[in-house]
Amino acid sequence: MYGFHNVSEVNKMNNNGETQVLHNIYLRERFKDLHKTLESELSTLVEKKLQAFGEENLPVSGCLASSSSSPSSLSSFVTPFTASSILTHSHTRHTDSKKSAGHLPSRNFLARPSLLKELLTVNHMESIYNIFVAILVLLFFNKVLDETIHTGSPNLDLSLIVWAFGGLDRVIVIWVCMFTSTSVLVYVAFHHWAHSRHTMPVVYDVVAGVVFLLYLGLFMYLPLQSLLHHFLPPASSFIILCEQVRMFMKTWAFVRSNLPRARSYKKDDNMTQGKGQNSSTLCPNFSHYLYFLFAPTLVYRDDYPRNETCDWRKVINDLSQVLGCLFYTHFLFVRFCVPAFQKFGQESFNGTNLLVAVFSCMFPGSLVLLCGFFALLHAWLNAFAEMLRFADRMFYKDWWNSTSYARFYRTWNCVVHDWLYEYVYRDIVMWQRRQGDGCSRLRCFPMMVVFFISSVVHEYILSFAFRFFYPVLLVMFGGFGVAFMFVNSKAKKFNIFLWVTLIFGTGIIMCLYSMEWYARINCPPTFDGFLDYVVPRSLNCEFSSN
Repeated sequence: MYGFHNVSEVNKMNNNGETQVLHNIYLRERFKDLHKTLESELSTLVEKKLQAFGEENLPVSGCLASSSSSPSSLSSFVTPFTASSILTHSHTRHTDSKKSAGHLPSRNFLARPSLLKELLTVNHMESIYNIFVAILVLLFFNKVLDETIHTGSPNLDLSLIVWAFGGLDRVIVIWVCMFTSTSVLVYVAFHHWAHSRHTMPVVYDVVAGVVFLLYLGLFMYLPLQSLLHHFLPPASSFIILCEQVRMFMKTWAFVRSNLPRARSYKKDDNMTQGKGQNSSTLCPNFSHYLYFLFAPTLVYRDDYPRNETCDWRKVINDLSQVLGCLFYTHFLFVRFCVPAFQKFGQESFNGTNLLVAVFSCMFPGSLVLLCGFFALLHAWLNAFAEMLRFADRMFYKDWWNSTSYARFYRTWNCVVHDWLYEYVYRDIVMWQRRQGDGCSRLRCFPMMVVFFISSVVHEYILSFAFRFFYPVLLVMFGGFGVAFMFVNSKAKKFNIFLWVTLIFGTGIIMCLYSMEWYARINCPPTFDGFLDYVVPRSLNCEFSSN
């Protein structure tokens, strides 16, 4: 019995040893898998941090660098962030030859959803969305209650919306004329120039350049003249002006993107290429151009990533969100703006009243800003992207997480930013490099040009939509906005400063523009003619300081 027990114990020990060995092998394999996973996640995290660092610091750091640095030092500074990392998430890497030459990256289109589409699938973010919907519902009932008290019936007065969007028949006529000229005239003229210039390059280039500039001038003048002639209200004017600017940018993008392919063609190329090949090489097909005119992007490509199908339920949902944001903005103006300023110029108004008015406009102004962002840059663009099966939905990035104004400007509106970067910033930088060392040292010049163009276009739209020139946005965007670009902080608490300045700025803009609007209704003009248009009337109203 004693031997039998010893044998059993030995067998038991052997079995336990085999189990332990197998367990150790299993743990070792698990450890290897965990090690690979952690290594991959760490690599991804480091890459994202480097990418974010390049986004937030590259343009400003280039401007802050000393003017005595040589072009080689500039190239060595720019190359690591434009080639090894990425300037923005929408910019792609170039080949090694281009990296060494210091070429700036260009827009790369990828199939990807909008950021809010992904975030709203998370319960926490969906709850925040529901909070804004609840505020809309409360504003609706507030309006109904106010109408019931004052009129005795729950009559929902939408006269402000009806007035603001008046003259839609004229808007449609003006839009059709602009679109016809942009789609037909531009394409036919460019197609003729591209296929004929090789016979007399200098003559054709000079004549085409003059005609193109003349066309752009008329394209800006004629719709504007028609808008002023028919006295279109603000919202209808915004539609015409925004579409005018959009088609202008589309035209410039198409011509600028296809200019090199036409100019690189030589007459002797007919010997090496077929006729059909030349046609597609010199000028894109009209179907490509027509798709580009409707696509939610301002950067031209012959082809874009496309989805296989269109989900019309998503289109209806996005358009309904646009409509909801429209009523949201209407209720905000009726509830907070109109009662506060409709008697401006008829009652006493002093510095204290101004300060109170600015702070009272911060909340509705911030909500109007968020409504405008969500309606235009998210819902409207996603609706058109879904209808056209346009797969790249990166119309904005997480601008709300920005820790610097440099990153905020690049992530707030990627559609316009990509156009400014692709056709203004890059072209100026390449021109500077061709001019030599002295010109390339002016590193802030391209950024200043971009800010100048952006601020002037914004002020152009507001001035002719409201029928007065009050450069509040021009000063804040082109002045303080440029200054804040140089406040380069990586601290997360800078995000608080960014939000405080945004909210305060929207309060100032909403307050001053509302004052000027009602001053032109309640106050008599001080000047005649053009001076009355450019001199703010709210500054000349006689107020009592008591």
